[in-house]
Amino acid sequence: MRRLPLKNIEAFVAVARAGSLAQAALRLNLTVPALSRRIQLLETELGARLFERQPRGLSLTEIGRDYFSALDPAWERMAQATERVRREATRHAITVSTMPTFAANWLIPRLQQFQASHGQIDICLETSAEIEDLTARPEIDCAIRLGRGPWPGLVCEPLLAVDAVPVASPQLLGKVSDCREPRALLEQKLIGTSHQIAFWQEWFAGVGIDATPHHCLAFDNLQVVYEAAAAGMGIALGLDPVVRPFVASGRLRPLFAEPVRLPRQFHLVRRGGRAGQVRGFAQFRDWLFAEAAAFAA
Repeated sequence: MRRLPLKNIEAFVAVARAGSLAQAALRLNLTVPALSRRIQLLETELGARLFERQPRGLSLTEIGRDYFSALDPAWERMAQATERVRREATRHAITVSTMPTFAANWLIPRLQQFQASHGQIDICLETSAEIEDLTARPEIDCAIRLGRGPWPGLVCEPLLAVDAVPVASPQLLGKVSDCREPRALLEQKLIGTSHQIAFWQEWFAGVGIDATPHHCLAFDNLQVVYEAAAAGMGIALGLDPVVRPFVASGRLRPLFAEPVRLPRQFHLVRRGGRAGQVRGFAQFRDWLFAEAAAFAA
């Protein structure tokens, strides 16, 4: 293919649109002689005159009108396509997998702050009560997991410690006033997620009781657990940070003053190597850990 004189074509389109060398030169940030020279070079290469020089400006010749009518929409499409790619190249999207309760009660209320200072980075949340396999889900860039960690084959960074305390609705607390000793909870209806029996065991161990609760009603995620507890259906194990909005609003109240630090915590997890280095991730990670540090303080 013959090399297209794109700069000279750009000059022609600009002059044809403006109808004036001076106005077109201003838009292209060129001098009038430099712009006129580009038009002359294009006419020489094409072997045709594109403009008639008039006392008060320029007018397109018949060949120039035909040429401009073909070039103008194509040049506009090129400009739009270039700008679209430029925008996409500077805007990054990071897909984060996390549990629904952490997303709703901790992460989402803070994301507006991140977007305000990092408007070129989009955070897409994918919530699930199950732990997603990042090696099988390359479209997920990172995850915030609650557990002991580390997970094999992944980069795992502790993000937030978890302090646990039994919580109940104010109405239920009035009916179970005898539950001021941890062992008394073994006789109460406890609620949790399907995998939270171990959480209750860890809490009981933290207060010096080796026991497994037997009256535990299970739901599929913590958000539903806390809603059930707020409705008076039983006593839930409140995990700070995710239970804090329920406690702050007064819908749930802790049964004991001192929480128990669980051996589990929230981790930021990602694939190692280049696969885990999505553009914009470093800014998101730094912001996330700064928010976690502020929350812990």
